[in-house]
Amino acid sequence: MNNPHENSEYKDYTPLGVAVGLFIGILMTASFSYAALVLGFSTNGSPVAAVLGWGIMSAIFKRGTIIENNIIQTVASGVNTSTAGVIFTVPVLLIRGAEFNFWWVLAAAVAGAILGVGFIIPLRKQMIDVDRLRFPSGTAIASILRSPAEGLQKSKLLLWGGIISASVYFIIKFPTMGLPQIIPASFDLNPLFHLPDYINNIWAVSLLSLGIGFIAGRNGLFVLAGGILAYWLITPVIISLGMIPPNIAEADFSSFVHSAVTRPLGIGMLIGGSLMSIVLIIPAIKATFKSFSYSAVGSSGKEELSLSVLYKVIFLAFLLFVASSYFTSDISLPTAILISIVSTIWLMFAGIIVSQATGMTDWTPISGMSLIAVAILMLFLSSDEVTTAVLIGAAVSVAIAESADMMQDLKTGHLVGSMPIKQQTLQLLVAGIGPVISLSVMLLIWNSGGIDPATGNRLPGFGPGTDIEAPQAVALGATIDSVVDGNVPADKFLAGGIIGAILSFTSIPGLGVIMGIAMYLSMKYILPYGLGSILSVIFMRWKGKHWVENKGIPFSAGLILGEALMIIVFALITVFG
Repeated sequence: MNNPHENSEYKDYTPLGVAVGLFIGILMTASFSYAALVLGFSTNGSPVAAVLGWGIMSAIFKRGTIIENNIIQTVASGVNTSTAGVIFTVPVLLIRGAEFNFWWVLAAAVAGAILGVGFIIPLRKQMIDVDRLRFPSGTAIASILRSPAEGLQKSKLLLWGGIISASVYFIIKFPTMGLPQIIPASFDLNPLFHLPDYINNIWAVSLLSLGIGFIAGRNGLFVLAGGILAYWLITPVIISLGMIPPNIAEADFSSFVHSAVTRPLGIGMLIGGSLMSIVLIIPAIKATFKSFSYSAVGSSGKEELSLSVLYKVIFLAFLLFVASSYFTSDISLPTAILISIVSTIWLMFAGIIVSQATGMTDWTPISGMSLIAVAILMLFLSSDEVTTAVLIGAAVSVAIAESADMMQDLKTGHLVGSMPIKQQTLQLLVAGIGPVISLSVMLLIWNSGGIDPATGNRLPGFGPGTDIEAPQAVALGATIDSVVDGNVPADKFLAGGIIGAILSFTSIPGLGVIMGIAMYLSMKYILPYGLGSILSVIFMRWKGKHWVENKGIPFSAGLILGEALMIIVFALITVFG
């Protein structure tokens, strides 16, 4: 069989391909940043990038090969992957009113992205060639790339989904433009079923949530189950047993139970499930660490990025990490160096764990790993150094996400015949772009809350009491406050940790983490998300797997992009008038 690289028509990357990849990556990063703020979790952007890549290259430029489109999705996902790492952590600084330097936070996130890619590259041979891990998403993306005609059709479905989603969101915003309300932003079903107010049965009109739920499929039902457990079972039981303090008003019963019981339980389940994931893949981790010496030999040729280059890149990223840690708060330089060393070791270790978990199950417990990192750091830092802890948590989260994505992309490249060194080089070069976009979108939405007519102060665009609750950041903030104040709800964390660890032994990858996260998410977005998952299961049985993958998922991806891009447009209008 001929090597495609020997033919000049089959280049791995071209300036046009890289430019298209950057465009798609920036588009997805902006969209998924909003989705992560709203829902508290996101979805894998690589399939969306692969579909958009075929659509743009085929429909607009009338060209494109399998390996060139693989580079497009590698670049796009490399830019987009850092979204969750930034959005799960940094918003807590804005919600808490902490002062921080945008540029040093950005520098830490960029350093984390580069370190995550740099540390995982030497393990390609072990995970893909030796262990032959499946990497389900990477394998699925390879199937998309091998079907150019289907890729173009999927792009059209994605476009229609985007148009419909954007149109619905535009109509929802009519009242802000002085027009009559046609579609409400949410609706309460409690009066219809004569339920008490503390039963949280408000549904957000969010096609974005519906689309992410459809893409999640069966596993999304466990998110819905976690929400039902927290809001429709635990909350009513606690209220009916009279366990609410007498000074709490009836209208605040549900929010009290959420902050005092279900959220700490969910955080405990998240941590317990994440820690148990480490235990369950220890044998695989041992084999991976042994591969470092093997990688030193395998990386010397033209196929892999040389270790000497990686050492230099990692060293420069580490210096940037130290500088951002030192200049963010009033810690000494030796302390900044020590914290950076410990954090770098942790992010390397966590990156390997998550990459292994992704390769085996397609599950990435990013939020759990970052929460553990911040909680541990807060034990050694003062309350004035919260910014440093969050900054390092962001770097760890971004690094973990980039590690898993790099290995997924290399698996795809392995299946379609791309040169690993070219994917590795490009992802190292573009990984730092994602944090720039995510942080910019975060600040844009934060400043889009409008002006309080009573005080003249700018209202927050997300956080408690707003339409965009940023649940991951709120949970992180609650954990930080409990550590700083010395009021850690150890009993609830422990109980949740035990439950999360037990659930991790089931045949469903990451069940403890999935249900733990759902325990502190907003129910009004869990409900449409769960409806999307139910529809996915129904169509899987009715139309079959091929229909869901080739029609339902591309259309759902459009639902995500359409609504997310519209909220960014409205945020720009609000901020800049």
